Amino acid sequence: MERPRGVGICREGLPRPWECGDKVKELIRSSVVVTGIRGAGIVLQSLILLFLARSLPVHELGIFALFYAGFGIVRILGPLGTDQVTMRQVAVAEGIPDGALHRILNTSFVLVAGVNAVIAAAAFGLVSLAFPWVFEATGLSVAELLLIIASAPAFALIGLMTYQLRGFGYNALAQFPDSVALQLFIGGGVAGLAYAGRLDLPSTLFVLVAAAWLVAAIYLVIRLRIGVDTGARPTWMSTRCLIGESREVLYALSITALSARLPLLLSAPLLGSAATAIFDVASRFGSVPSITTSAVAVAFSPRFAALAHSSDRAAMSRTLSFASLVAVSPAIAYFGVAAAAAPFLIDHVLPPAYAHIYLPMLVVCAALTVNAAFGVTSNFLFMAGESRVVRNFSIAQLAGIGILTPLFAWQFGTLGLAVAVLAGSVIRDVGMAVWASRRFGVTLPPFGLGRLSRPRIQETGGLVQDGP
Repeated sequence: MERPRGVGICREGLPRPWECGDKVKELIRSSVVVTGIRGAGIVLQSLILLFLARSLPVHELGIFALFYAGFGIVRILGPLGTDQVTMRQVAVAEGIPDGALHRILNTSFVLVAGVNAVIAAAAFGLVSLAFPWVFEATGLSVAELLLIIASAPAFALIGLMTYQLRGFGYNALAQFPDSVALQLFIGGGVAGLAYAGRLDLPSTLFVLVAAAWLVAAIYLVIRLRIGVDTGARPTWMSTRCLIGESREVLYALSITALSARLPLLLSAPLLGSAATAIFDVASRFGSVPSITTSAVAVAFSPRFAALAHSSDRAAMSRTLSFASLVAVSPAIAYFGVAAAAAPFLIDHVLPPAYAHIYLPMLVVCAALTVNAAFGVTSNFLFMAGESRVVRNFSIAQLAGIGILTPLFAWQFGTLGLAVAVLAGSVIRDVGMAVWASRRFGVTLPPFGLGRLSRPRIQETGGLVQDGP
């Protein structure tokens, strides 16, 4: 039987079965493409990290890791929560914004760029006046540190633009500059410095920030090509509305970003910068499962936004569980491969200073596997407007990591840092999945694929809501 053309909606207002299949295929295709792009970026990032580990002293790599983590926080928090809010609004508008939404999008750009510029200036003043020892520890001059900190708006705009492009439906285009182009620019710069014999900590940091500005420029060009209504200028009212909607998202993201990086940030004062470098290398290779987790979040978030405002619990259960399985299957496979192959690679590729990263790497990998299985729930809750719940569970995660990290670090070194990461993942990701299953009446992912695909109809003609 030939599929009919057109919108494909039954008279009851329900999507036709084959179009649901097409939607699933599209989500899988998008997840695979984004995963491939992120995978390429991770490979490039790993090669750069290996090269730096063999080229820089271990304490300098530890300092570079702290800067890298700091810019990672800026990339997440710099958009002030407007990235999630505007992506959701564009997705709901099906990528065709009206005049009011154009104004909100323009407001988000001005707000993010301006606020991050002010924060960067304040951060530089604080470091210069209150922490002058930073210059001696890093080998940076005042002018060099100013140039590095001044790149904060670039990282924030990267975070903002990637989410907005996803809202417009350009998942692959949103991912490529951030995952691949950024690493290509960094790798090219590092290789050039090494060839010229001028590779050190300050020059490596300059390469990082220069690459960020180039990628931010690429995103701005893409955004202009999609279409920007320059007449829809930001107003005080649009700024207040955007800040009001983004506040809860920013709170939740702040706790999440700090929780994810707290063990690394604490590793320097607890164990020294050399331990920071060792834990950073272990974390980078242990975090490979995040490739598919992030790709699934990118591909499924618009679908989550649509389902969150429906009453089809069966579809919610199936979609959440399907997303969970797509994310966790590669994570489990990677854990097995890493457990078998990592000892050989550690012995033959990394310098002797990194000989003890095997167990911390596996524990971090286990934490990311837990996140892959249950963490998609956080994206669903963001799209459902339940960022407050994500914030609360993230606070619990942060408290757990903050208590456990010093205790485990003093007792077990870098392995203790990794155990704290695993405990935090269980607290946040499993807890959110259980809460969402009760709040929305859905089956705990990834166990909801068996929900009935055909809705039951009451005698009155209304839908019967499936229970949990």
